Amino acid sequence: MIRDSKAFFIGLVMMVSFLGIYAYMMSPSFGNGRNGLEFADDMFNSISKGSVYDVIQGEVKKIDKWNGTEIEVVLKCKDEAQADRWSRALQKVEGSQVSVDGQNVKVKADLGKLLANISEDCSNMYDNNGDAVQQKYGTDPRDATNRWYSITKAIVKELEKQERFKESVAITQFQKKVIEPSYNYYGVEAKKVRDNSGVMTFMMVFYLIYTLWYGFAIYYLCQGLGITMSKSAKKQEA
Repeated sequence: MIRDSKAFFIGLVMMVSFLGIYAYMMSPSFGNGRNGLEFADDMFNSISKGSVYDVIQGEVKKIDKWNGTEIEVVLKCKDEAQADRWSRALQKVEGSQVSVDGQNVKVKADLGKLLANISEDCSNMYDNNGDAVQQKYGTDPRDATNRWYSITKAIVKELEKQERFKESVAITQFQKKVIEPSYNYYGVEAKKVRDNSGVMTFMMVFYLIYTLWYGFAIYYLCQGLGITMSKSAKKQEA
């Protein structure tokens, strides 16, 4: 039963308008068949990608100090097919010496040149130039990048056994700051916050107002139906 018709009507109008906006947001009306949530997700991914560019470049600049640092490890693969894939990738590193023995790949290489080779691939991935990576390795660019992640992970494990912790830490940081972002952001358009400040501000303000709109709609509907909350009477001590 409606107790306050005015409050109920206000709540009803607010709820209907809320649902109407929600229905529009869920429609493919935001370009390329995307709904509002997909548009917002793409926007935040693009802004996020633009923000990590300096982090990637900062890590790449550290590579030069590893020029002349030789590493020699034996990488244990899960099968001979993986050993073949890893060896073909490692042979792309300038000056590397690679040999395969069953499931094991023995590699001797300059750490600086190894990271420089991977950086080139990751830069192409970050720039969405996957064709260059595919042409270089003859495989899907994501697969090639993921392969370098697995290879460097195996190298870190072997270097730790050799107690070469400086090198292993450097490669681990390189994985996190270069390989992973280039893989995760492949295909995403990079955008800067300063170039999209208007859209970002609108989205944040809209989210705040839209959330409050729903809350007040529920509040007025409950008030109109006489559903209220009040403190219970304080019990007197016996």
